[in-house]
Formats: sequence, structure tokens, C-alpha cells
Amino acid sequence: MLRTGFAVVCAVWLMGAGSPGARQATALVARLEVLRTQAQVPAVAGATFSSAGQPEVAAVGVRKLGDETPVTTDDLWHIGSVTKSFTSLLMARCVERGDVSWDATLADLVGAARAGKYGPVTLTQLLGHRAGLPANLTPVERGTIAAGGATEPVQRQRLIDRVLSGTPASAPGESFVYSNVGYIIAGAILEAKSGQRWEDLVREEVLTPLGLTSAGQGPPGTVRVLSQPRGHVARPDGTLVPVEPGPLADNQPYLGPAGRLHMTAGDLARWGQVHLQGERGADGIVTSANFKRLHQPETGATYAMGWVVQERGGRRVIWHNGSNTMWYAIVAFDPAADTGVVLMTNGGIGAGPALDAAAMAALR
Repeated sequence: MLRTGFAVVCAVWLMGAGSPGARQATALVARLEVLRTQAQVPAVAGATFSSAGQPEVAAVGVRKLGDETPVTTDDLWHIGSVTKSFTSLLMARCVERGDVSWDATLADLVGAARAGKYGPVTLTQLLGHRAGLPANLTPVERGTIAAGGATEPVQRQRLIDRVLSGTPASAPGESFVYSNVGYIIAGAILEAKSGQRWEDLVREEVLTPLGLTSAGQGPPGTVRVLSQPRGHVARPDGTLVPVEPGPLADNQPYLGPAGRLHMTAGDLARWGQVHLQGERGADGIVTSANFKRLHQPETGATYAMGWVVQERGGRRVIWHNGSNTMWYAIVAFDPAADTGVVLMTNGGIGAGPALDAAAMAALR
């Protein structure tokens, strides 16, 4: 996905990689400013981290086009589908308690009759997007599950009934189809097991224990008060337009387990650090074995459970990116090199190729 116009970005990131100065705030600021300028976005936040010590964090640009208020390292950024890695870790905690197993099927988890033709799908296949599920609900389906102002947990249970009554697009484990629906189902399973909303469960079981105090749900900020960055959408001519926080600034709330978290760049870096530590053998919020399980794709696949795992230049890189179209974020780490990077922007999904390329260059 690297575009020719972003070659300078990669060169700048590579200049700092591996040197003592690479983690100095001034150097990181300079590298982020080059990325921001090349990607033509209002702002970029970033962080570098290893398995020890505090991440180095910086932010450049403005909170909103048309306003000169600068971003800060304490600002909040929407992380989109990076949220899936939080849902998969919640499931790992459930596995460690003995409530479920990685080999449990949907028939086991929701009942054979309710699971229908999806009954043989395992939890691992569900979290690895190999369940034969659709990517998203249709507009008609979204209207049906939201009818009557139902709460998010009720909507998610309705989604299970709606989707699992259909026919899988492929046999379990046969094909990869990136599915937000699959992670919403996983969230609904967690809710049924715990009796708690996914939103409360992820805070109680993950965010609070790890000290990720900045994390929240939905678009950050308050309408007409520029206390946080604004996401931006692109007009047909490519012009970016800021979007005020509200119902039109994010996915619908029932999609929470698939992609509605926001947080600071520092907290997302600490999230990556926790996974890097687990991959390198340290027990934490779950055992190292289960961290590694989350990072281990099935044979022939690159998507594990909430993480993509790829060989890049002879090195194993673990990463996930996300966008609700108005923001973009990526967290990536190289376990062997003990290094990681976070990049985030309020410039929308169009900046994705630039941020992805810069993140991979930083790891090299």
C-alpha cells in the first residue's frame, strides 16, 4: 500500500531507527511533522516503545482544520478496529478462568439451535475472521436490531439471532473475511457469560488493571468545545472537513467490541508494550502462553486473534490498524528487535497507507 509520494516519510523514520537519539522527543516530533506534511492531515500523534521503560510520545499539528489550537500528548484519538485486540484479550481472560476454551464452538457458546449452520465454528475461527460470517450488517439489519431503542447488549443478542439464522459464506476455517460482525458476536458472548455490558467489562477487566485511564468509547470531545481533536471526512475533491462529536462521528454503539475505543497515544503505546512483553515471555494480565496464542494465526493465515502477524524483511511483525473513516491508528511491534511504534491521526482513513508505511519503516 506504500505510495511513491511517501518515500520521504519512510526515509525519515529509517534515519532514526536503532539509534540512541531515535527515542528523543525532539527527533520524534521532527519525524511526525514530516509524516503529517506528507500525508496532508491536520495532526499526527505517535509513540515508540520497547518491553521496558516508558514510551516516548509526541504530537504535532492542530486539533481541527480552520483552527490553530495545537494537539498535545494528552489528547484522545479514536483507534477504530484496534479495539478488536481488546475484545480478544477479554476472551483470553475468560479462557484462563475456565469459562470457555479456544476450541469451543458457537454451538457450545450460544446453543446448537441458535447457532444453526454456524454451530461448528470455533472461538479461534470466530476471532480470526474465518467463520464464514458477513463483514457487516446491511442497513435493513441495522434498523431491525436497533428497533425500539434497545440497549447495546440487547442489540448484540438480536444480531446473533439475525446473523446466525443465515447460511455461512464458507465452511469454518476455509476462507478469511474480515468481519466486524464476528467481533460483535464475541462481545455478546462475553456479555452473556459475565452479565455485564461489554463497555463495562472491558474497563473492569482490561483498561483499569492496565492503567489505561484515558480510554473511552465513541468520538472524543464535546460539541462546540475544542477540548479534543476532531475527526475529519474527505469531500469528493479530497478536502478534509472536521466532524463534531456526536452520532454521526462514529460507528453505532452496538459495534463497540469491533471498533469504538479512543485513548491517548501513550496509552495505546502501553497497550502495545503489554503485548510485546507477553510475546517475549512475560506473564501479565494473561499468561505469556495466552499472549502468544492471541498472536498466533492458524496455519496458512496472517490474522491471529485481534492481531495481524506477518514476515517483513525476514522479521516477524505483529500489528493492527483501525479507522472509523474519520480517524486512523496503527500499533505495531517487532518482538525479536524489542521495539514498537504507534501512529494516530485525525485526518481520516485516506492517511492509512502513509501511517502504515511509516510504522513499518520505524520498525526496520
